[in-house]
Amino acid sequence: MPRKYCFVGPSLPDAAGLAAGTGVRLMPPVAAGDLLRLDVRAGDVIAIIDGYFHQTRSVRHKEILDLLGRGVHVLGASSMGALRAAELDRFGMRGVGRVYADYRDGRLEADDEVTLLHSPREEGYRPHSEPLVCMRATFAAAVRHGVCDASTADRLIEVLARWPFGLRSYAALPEAGAEAGLDGTAVRALQRHCLAHRQDPKREDALLLLDGLRDDDAFAGPEPRRTPQAPHRTAFLYAWQLAARTTGPEDGASPTSALDLLRACQLFADDYPDHHRDMTLRTLASLCAAECGERAGPGTDAERALLHGEHHGLYRLPARRERLPFLNLWVTPAEAGLPLADQLAIALVRSCRTTLRLPWEEIALSLLEEPSVRDAARRFVRLAEEVNDRALRDRPDLAIDAIPRARIEDLLAEHWRASPDTLELAALDRGFVSLDNAVSAARPFYLFARYNDTAGLLRVAPPAGLQGGRLGVR
Repeated sequence: MPRKYCFVGPSLPDAAGLAAGTGVRLMPPVAAGDLLRLDVRAGDVIAIIDGYFHQTRSVRHKEILDLLGRGVHVLGASSMGALRAAELDRFGMRGVGRVYADYRDGRLEADDEVTLLHSPREEGYRPHSEPLVCMRATFAAAVRHGVCDASTADRLIEVLARWPFGLRSYAALPEAGAEAGLDGTAVRALQRHCLAHRQDPKREDALLLLDGLRDDDAFAGPEPRRTPQAPHRTAFLYAWQLAARTTGPEDGASPTSALDLLRACQLFADDYPDHHRDMTLRTLASLCAAECGERAGPGTDAERALLHGEHHGLYRLPARRERLPFLNLWVTPAEAGLPLADQLAIALVRSCRTTLRLPWEEIALSLLEEPSVRDAARRFVRLAEEVNDRALRDRPDLAIDAIPRARIEDLLAEHWRASPDTLELAALDRGFVSLDNAVSAARPFYLFARYNDTAGLLRVAPPAGLQGGRLGVR
């Protein structure tokens, strides 16, 4: 059976009762990153009714395209769902209802037509304003019933459309009517009619979508138009997917960002450079075997990784120092005395994230499946969070983001036993794309690591399958 999720809020505040026993899992209004955190597979159904956009980033088009590319059915109606469906129906998202059709056909254009101010979920999403799309429908009904003429309705809509969405309401109609130059008596009569006969196309469409989710065949019909291939995985989508990954809650604790756990290991495990080197060479050797066919050849991981670099045009083998001037940028003066093959391997490991576009974090995160390293990293991250929380309680004016960069670099140099001249390369040895990237990652850990003894809290052994080693904790 396909799994079904529905993101819903103020458009259908009583959704919990309406969806009881249907197997549909209700979610709060969708925001950026929420879709990437879902555990879904081809054939599952995601329905979007409501979504955040103002103080919280709205759901991104690329997230929906990613789901569609994986064979997940994505439906939209009523509010944010109608907007996204009108924008993405050509790529396979399905729109449901009147509001979607109006956006699709150009009768509605402004995003804020479906927007309203409301109380939080805990207070039942109580409305504090009225969506303009609902006011349009209510005015249209008033015209049909002879309460006002079409000109009056149009002039009110014109005024209300200029107002911020949070000010739109039937209570404000006299003010809007005065701004439009309308007769006050006529506007008050319209106001009374609107309050007694409010139309709500957003709710109607939400109910239509929810009814369809109860029936597995309701949205069967022809298959939606699909993209010819999965959407291009941009650097932005890659970063959003990484940020959405968590390690599941254990012992009643809330999930922890998997990327935070990885950053802790990168920054503070003494043996991380060895781990990163072995993992990278092994990955490049595997890629060479998979992509380069007979050219891959036998040999150690390091030898096959070097061949992979040659196959991508980074250098020519056998290596000759006079043909490799770029090595001066990638090795330290001390490393310049090593055999040339070792220097080339060091340079390849440090540069492959940019030269070969290796999705390193995604590869490294799979190693956090080892319980011992995951648990140790989780403890480390939580200790750092507790220190930050205490510091902010004691010093409300303290800003973690304002800690001087020089202090963080000094901390990293001390922990990594690196000089200022080699700190950039030391960051690359730990899997960071740059020293800037490492400094940003270290900022949330600074107070904990600066004022506490972190020695021995984290240790990372070679990945499983390399020299018989595995991830562990000391």
